[in-house]
Amino acid sequence: MDGGGGDVVREYRKGNWTVQETMVLIEAKKMDEERRMRRLEGGDGERSKPAELRWKWVEDYCWRHGCLRSQNQCNDKWDNLMRDFKKVREYEKRTNADSKRSYWMIDKNERKDNNLPSSMLPEIYEALLQAAERKIQRSVTPNLAASKSTALTPLPVQQYPNPNCQARPLLLPPPPSQQQPQSEPPFPQALPAVDSYTSDYSDSPAKRRKTGEGAGVSGGGAMEDIGSAIAKIGAMIADAIRCSDEIGEKHHREMVALHEKTLEMEESKAEMTRQGINGLADAINKLANSILALAAGNRHSPPPPPNHNH
Repeated sequence: MDGGGGDVVREYRKGNWTVQETMVLIEAKKMDEERRMRRLEGGDGERSKPAELRWKWVEDYCWRHGCLRSQNQCNDKWDNLMRDFKKVREYEKRTNADSKRSYWMIDKNERKDNNLPSSMLPEIYEALLQAAERKIQRSVTPNLAASKSTALTPLPVQQYPNPNCQARPLLLPPPPSQQQPQSEPPFPQALPAVDSYTSDYSDSPAKRRKTGEGAGVSGGGAMEDIGSAIAKIGAMIADAIRCSDEIGEKHHREMVALHEKTLEMEESKAEMTRQGINGLADAINKLANSILALAAGNRHSPPPPPNHNH
């Protein structure tokens, strides 16, 4: 085994995938997704990494865990798994709205009629569902952080002192009349520079000074920005929690339906066993009655006449 990147030629296994191989592939994809998200969060340039190298990593992981498949086999199998998983998941969503029976309750013919995979195993569906939920939860956290950063970016503008300090002398009363013509040109030239710097922020200090607002109003505007950002973050967190709750509830309903189906099958099997035992007992009783009747008939029949031949 080359461990990835060596010169040892691998002999890949062919044929149908076993359940164990499929579970190893799902775990490999989960680990690869976590690895990719960690590199994205760390700014390690994972976006530019070719997909072929990622599937090579999946192949190496599978080989380390006894799944002797190539990266192309893993890629094709994963595509098929996700296609079947999405079909079953969408059908399960429609069952709640249309009052249809769950995928796990219908036979292969009904599954074929509904364009569904005929043999999706519960444990494989469960593993894929968990992987999808983990991917959703991981994608929510960076989005919240990005929205928080975006919502709060206007606030540091109010902390920059240089434009404000340059504008303050321009707002002082002009000097005596003999110097007034010399001080007027800088006055109209400086104000547009301050306004252009802060034109994107309606609560900037320069605009408040221009309109004659006080420092207390500036503090109130900053608090409004913070409150608005907190409200947006709270709304996003609430949406993420609601989405997670819906996924959890859907998963719970699916597991309950699967459990009920299992109980029905066990009850049916037990009923067949009881019927078989009852039939066997009836046959034994009939055989015993026949034997007793035969024995009683032999006991009451007259003995044969004696033989008097001398």
